[in-house]
Amino acid sequence: MRKNTYAGKMTLRDYHGTVVTVECRVCARGAKLDRKALVKQYGASFTFLELRRRLSLGCSRLNAEDGIDRCRTRFPCLLAAGLSFNKEDIP
Repeated sequence: MRKNTYAGKMTLRDYHGTVVTVECRVCARGAKLDRKALVKQYGASFTFLELRRRLSLGCSRLNAEDGIDRCRTRFPCLLAAGLSFNKEDIP
């Protein structure tokens, strides 16, 4: 079993799962997205950071007046793969 590491600039090319799961517990939203469709739409070099921003457009927590990103969008599929999108998820 691989130790959790920060995914940071991980791209869709780097992730080998077939489904990308995304959720925001604060907004009670979630989705399961086909990785191949995402690669076709955005390209294999599209990072999870860019994907997070694209999926969270319009979120008042992402675009706060004070400039601090409080959006809690995350990718459970990365945690299941032993990776973490958010540094605070790392034990």
